[in-house]
Amino acid sequence: MYGRILVPTDGSEASARAAEEAFAIAAEGGGTVHVLAVVDESPSSLLLTGESMGPLMERLNEEAEGNVEAIAADAPAGVDVETEVIRGTAVYRAIVGYAEEVGADLIVMGSTGRGGVGGILGSTTQRVTEHTGVPVLVVSDPAELEEE
Repeated sequence: MYGRILVPTDGSEASARAAEEAFAIAAEGGGTVHVLAVVDESPSSLLLTGESMGPLMERLNEEAEGNVEAIAADAPAGVDVETEVIRGTAVYRAIVGYAEEVGADLIVMGSTGRGGVGGILGSTTQRVTEHTGVPVLVVSDPAELEEE
């Protein structure tokens, strides 16, 4: 049913949980999991650091590569995984665009990521659900449910 499953990652525990779900779905249906990291090039994210642009972008790219590789390394035997790191000025738009590009049948995301404070969904997850025609499975953190 889901031949191409997209899992965006920001290196958070939430994205790792989402990847576990994606791997389980892919293992059952023989799908491929596309693990994506987006390097945020928005002015607001780049201005929050004192680093010069060259070293900053290099560090962000290396971090993103590490994030996708860490997720891919956790894939069970028999599950095909493809990894990609892209740049974007709006992370949610980059995710939606990549989902369209690879013909994703499902996007699996954590309910909150690194920036997720308060609310039900992290802002990136919420924006993806609002701007894509692809089904989105949102994986919650059991600890979040216990806090209510």
